[in-house]
Amino acid sequence: MAKIIFEEIKTREKNWMLDHPVTKASLGYLWTFIISTVSALCFAFGFNAFMDLGQNANVAGSAAKLVAGGVSGVSQVLTLILELMGWHDIDEHLAYSIMYFILNVPLIILAWVGIGKRFTIFTLINVIEVSVFIKILTVANIPPLGEVATFVNVNGGLLARALFAGVCTGLSSALAFKVDISAGGIDILAYYIALKKNTLVGKYSVMLNSVTVVLFAVLSAAYGGPKNSPVITGWDATYSADCFSRIFYSALYMLVGMIVVDTINVRNKKMKVEVVSNNPDLGNLLIAVMPHGATMVTGKGVYTGKERYIFTMVCSSYELNDLIKLIRKEDPSSFVQVVQLSQVYGRFFMKPVK
Repeated sequence: MAKIIFEEIKTREKNWMLDHPVTKASLGYLWTFIISTVSALCFAFGFNAFMDLGQNANVAGSAAKLVAGGVSGVSQVLTLILELMGWHDIDEHLAYSIMYFILNVPLIILAWVGIGKRFTIFTLINVIEVSVFIKILTVANIPPLGEVATFVNVNGGLLARALFAGVCTGLSSALAFKVDISAGGIDILAYYIALKKNTLVGKYSVMLNSVTVVLFAVLSAAYGGPKNSPVITGWDATYSADCFSRIFYSALYMLVGMIVVDTINVRNKKMKVEVVSNNPDLGNLLIAVMPHGATMVTGKGVYTGKERYIFTMVCSSYELNDLIKLIRKEDPSSFVQVVQLSQVYGRFFMKPVK
């Protein structure tokens, strides 16, 4: 009974939204902004609490840093270069925030031209929010953040920090992708490539981040010389070895982030749905409701000896539930099997990103 009432409420709400398109669009923009803000908070928290503890003197082992990869990692690399040049008194969080924003500008232009205007505007909002939150969410401003960072760092070390940072960063990107925007940086480029190739996003982020990780490890090792001089006259072998060991944890961080992104972001996941039915008109209904083609094959049931119709359709995973509900409603006796596909080739309609 409760399920029937809930379905009736959903139907009335949907019909009301169709009659009020301006209200529907406004609520959609508001929801996107909320998700964008939560995404930015997730990244800023993960970055300041688990990745870059260099400015957190109250956090045990705070000198150890993990490289973020992408534009975030490039910003870290540039900040490290400034320190190698002798700028030891710079505000790392402020420098990182400024560089993060500047480096996103060309990628924002790519998004505007190659993806969509709504995507670009909300991505820019997310980038601005990340830049602000990274500066605000510090140990000095929020003491509980330091307690969390200290607990994880002392009890789990770099391994725990890599895992938690990967979850936070992956969740940040996945939430943004969920509402058809991005968290900026390399995510824009990865999203652009994934749209063109019609495949998952996470693996492209990992490939694009590899160079940054290696560069950060090399520069960190170079930073093992005297800290008060831009010219390295000595070499701290222990520090350099530690820097290279952290390349492993940075790679682990990015792997965890990729898994989280590809688990939550289902836009580019394809599913093959095969239906065995005794209703020959089911195919016409499927192509009338779904934006995809279908194939019908006539067969015979081995047990019953009766004629059966086999329909095959490929859809996106976010369309799957609606498709299954439609099939079960029109033919409750149908047999349905669903297979996840790794890739499809040929013409396949994807709802465009605005």
